[in-house]
Amino acid sequence: TVPMLHYTIGAIEALLGNDPAASYREAAAASPDYCFPARLEDIGILEAAIQANPSDARAPYYLGNLLYDRRRHRDAIALWERSVAVDASNGIVHRNLGIAAFNILGDPGRAREHYDAAMRAAPEDARVFYERDQLWKRTGASPQERLAELRRRLDLVERRDDLTIEFCSLLDTVGEFEEAEKILAVRKFQPWEGGEGQALGVYTRTQLALGYRALAAGDAASAEAAFERALRPPENLGEARHLLANASDVWLALGDAKAASGDDDEAERWWGRAAEFRGDFQDMSVRSFSELTAFQAEALRRLGREQEANDLLRTLEAYAEELEQTEAKIDYFATSLPTMLLFEDDLQARQTNTARFLKAQAAAGVGESEKAAALLADVLRYDPNHVRAIDLKARLEA
Repeated sequence: TVPMLHYTIGAIEALLGNDPAASYREAAAASPDYCFPARLEDIGILEAAIQANPSDARAPYYLGNLLYDRRRHRDAIALWERSVAVDASNGIVHRNLGIAAFNILGDPGRAREHYDAAMRAAPEDARVFYERDQLWKRTGASPQERLAELRRRLDLVERRDDLTIEFCSLLDTVGEFEEAEKILAVRKFQPWEGGEGQALGVYTRTQLALGYRALAAGDAASAEAAFERALRPPENLGEARHLLANASDVWLALGDAKAASGDDDEAERWWGRAAEFRGDFQDMSVRSFSELTAFQAEALRRLGREQEANDLLRTLEAYAEELEQTEAKIDYFATSLPTMLLFEDDLQARQTNTARFLKAQAAAGVGESEKAAALLADVLRYDPNHVRAIDLKARLEA
């Protein structure tokens, strides 16, 4: 509140006919940390300060924050631009302009320019570094490009759980599973709203990849150990699998490892568990079908139940067709969707892409490889960082 106290004193001095210059200078020099003016009176006070001291970059910054919060977006943008014109060293102003460029102006290129400027102004700000990576992810930067940038500042990555999760996910995408595993084994994660399931998801993906790599090398024992770790995540992840969540990918993998080691009874038990599970729990809601449904169909095939597997995949395809035609909505209780935290998302386009991926899984499952490849190309064209599409594409190519 210190800056606003001085701005307010300056406004009162001006009303009394005194010189407010000293108070305005003190206001402009005070730390901006945690200063968020919110009152109706503050608008007039800051407008007076801007008029009285055009060389002050802080007053338009504060007023821009207040007006943006009140949905006067264009006025806020103009004030932030005035602020950086006077003083370009405030990284948060550039960051705010980046958000506004993406969400309000619909200009991703300009948003990236502002975030680059924010990083130049505040190179030690790990939050801005994370947000810039999310902007790159949203605007189609390749996993390789993002990983190279995160490697450049591992000191910032290590400061944040969300950045660490993104880093490990990118390591998995490029096949560097051992490095991801080392990080996930020792870092103590603190779950955050909007990040539910992320640490567990990356950990599971890592262990499955390591297990199938061992299985391909003929090491069934190491594969089984990796799949067991995926099923029983360590406490340092800070979260466990929801009781209604589908883990058919892990159960299927355990069955494969048991079969490779010659334990057919145990293999059938795990495949049966994958085949019989129904539904899933994702994004804080229960659903009938998900990206895990295709693994249930694979388990049915392992058990020799070919017709059931085909029927399930055709049902999945029909569900995807219906999803593609359904209006996208956010469930009332899904208050922490990661895609809604910072940069606005096209929910309809994202839902269409999800439907397209489910159809790709269904096509791959029934042996329509060319159709699956074409659908995956469309999925990855829209979202080059779609991890399940990346993994399915790799399996098809292998």
